[in-house]
Amino acid sequence: MKVFLTGASGYLGSNLLLALSRSPDIAKVVCLVHTREKLSFLGEILPEETMVQYVVGDLNDPATYGAYLEDADIVVHAAAMRGIEFCESHPDEAERVNVSGTRKLLEAALQSGVKRILYCSSQAVYGAKDPYPYREDCAPRPDTVYGRTKYRGELLVRETQQRGMQFLILRFSRLYGSGTFIREEELPHRFARYAVSGVFLPVYHNGEDVVDLLHIRDAVASIEFFLHPARNHCWNDVYNVGSGSPLSVLSLAGLYQELCRKLGLGVPALRTFPPSPGRKPKILGLDVTKLKKAGWTPAISLEEGIRELLLVYQKARNSASPCG
Repeated sequence: MKVFLTGASGYLGSNLLLALSRSPDIAKVVCLVHTREKLSFLGEILPEETMVQYVVGDLNDPATYGAYLEDADIVVHAAAMRGIEFCESHPDEAERVNVSGTRKLLEAALQSGVKRILYCSSQAVYGAKDPYPYREDCAPRPDTVYGRTKYRGELLVRETQQRGMQFLILRFSRLYGSGTFIREEELPHRFARYAVSGVFLPVYHNGEDVVDLLHIRDAVASIEFFLHPARNHCWNDVYNVGSGSPLSVLSLAGLYQELCRKLGLGVPALRTFPPSPGRKPKILGLDVTKLKKAGWTPAISLEEGIRELLLVYQKARNSASPCG
């Protein structure tokens, strides 16, 4: 199988690239990256003698990558302008990458005869309102720029079926866990870094928000699962990909305390901050019944993933210490 991968210098894309480069079922991976700087980062994590080929280009300029689609069996579209706050403050850029870029990529793929597109979407397309947990048949009600642009990308992907292309849309919950290009400032990683540094864990909005955390290796494994020929019958469909076990931020902070105690680390204190007047908790969580019926479930428990994170950050802290 020959794969054309976008977003290979992102958190999900880079970890997926590593997995695909080791898979006996993959003959070639062509990676579209936006800059030569990002290309150099990828070169550091992959040996030179692989079946991976890099292309520096822009989603909105198919002339920079269209020729490399000619022999691709499938496009895995993991590139996106992400980050709720960043997209809110840069709506034009979010539109350019997540909507226009997706449209240009799909058109180029169709013209090249690519038969399949796997689109990495987000729980953000549901918004953060009732009903909960979200099922695939719930009407999307995105309430952020990021969520709206990702949902518009989904609609574009669905339209390709009318022109003979098969599609698969995977709506991921929040990703976390040790891996390449880790998102240092996102909640699970920030908590781990604070915990090993002896800094209190800041729990905002009284910890009432609910999150659904999926380990990065499980996210990668779910994509590999659907790429396998045995899952051909699952295509032209949408699947939630989450842990199946959402929890409050306060419970998450408590789990960090518990694991620090078990690992013999200093137990961080919690400092809670009340919500602003009138703010309602953001309740996020995916119903993964459909995913389980397809034959896939996450393999890494939240406790295992956080334990690993704490040990990684503790090791890095010890290595950085003059006395370590």
